[in-house]
Formats: sequence, C-alpha cells, structure tokens
Amino acid sequence: MRNNGDHTTEESGEDKVTESYLDMMEESLREKIKVLEDIIKENEAQKEILESTVAFDEAGFDEAISRKGELIGRIENLNDGFESLYERVKAELQDNRDKYKEKIAVFQDLIRQITDLSSSIEAGEKRNRALAKSYFSMARDKMNQGRRSSQAALDYYLTMNKSRITPPQFYDTKN
Repeated sequence: MRNNGDHTTEESGEDKVTESYLDMMEESLREKIKVLEDIIKENEAQKEILESTVAFDEAGFDEAISRKGELIGRIENLNDGFESLYERVKAELQDNRDKYKEKIAVFQDLIRQITDLSSSIEAGEKRNRALAKSYFSMARDKMNQGRRSSQAALDYYLTMNKSRITPPQFYDTKN
C-alpha cells in the first residue's frame, strides 16, 4: 500500500517495477558523480606532474592517463545502463509526471551536478592540454638545442682534424 496524500492506493506490480527502475537510474546517476569526481582527481594528478619543476614523472603521467581511460569506460557503461532503463520507463514518466515529480526533481538535481562536474573536467582537460603542449614543446626545444650543441662540437672536431695547422713547435733559442 502507498499513501498518496489524502488517500491510500495499492501499488501495482507495474508501479513497483517502475519504482525499481527509477531507483536504479538514481543509483546510476550517483555512481556517475563519483566517477566524475575521480576523473577530476586524475586531472589534478596530471596537472601536478606537468607543473612539476623536478624531472618529468612519465610513469605517473601514463598511470593517470590509464586510470582516466578506465574511468571514462565506466562512465560510458553507466550512460548505456541509464539510457536502457530510461527507455523502459520513459512513457510512464511522461504520462504520470505528477506521480513521479519528486523522483524527477532528484534526477534533475543529480544531472545538474553531473553537468557542473563535466564542465570542470572539460576545463581541467583544456588546462592540462595546454600544460602538456608547453612541456613537450620545451622538451623538444631542449633536445634540439642539445643536438645543435653536439653537432657544433662534432663540426669543430672534424674541422680541427682536417686542418693542416702546424702544431706549436719547441724552438731551441740557445743556438
């Protein structure tokens, strides 16, 4: 039995199934929020690595990217599951908006949180992309400078070996 305001109605089997689907959808949205928060943490880890003034932590950077890839896979699975559940209850929700208004309000709030987290992730990704571009550009410049220095040293060595400069001679001044 369910109490709907002034009167009590029996909940049908279909209502129970719909409620169950709605609960699973809510849980899916809550889980998505947790995963998005984990992605934000991984973005921060990448930022710290890219901003580090000590040697570049390539292994740590690769691990952060790998963990983020796994988290993105989880997001895709959660999205697929949510969409599948929504398709099953879509008509019921549209036909009985008042009956499910509280659940719909919860969904709207969770979706707002997800949107905010997604925006934060996008900003973090953009920031990290710029940091990575800058870091790898500087690294490439250092490598090119090292190559130029090595080439200059090699050119000098080859030039000196080819030249016929008479090495300094010891002159006997007693004669």
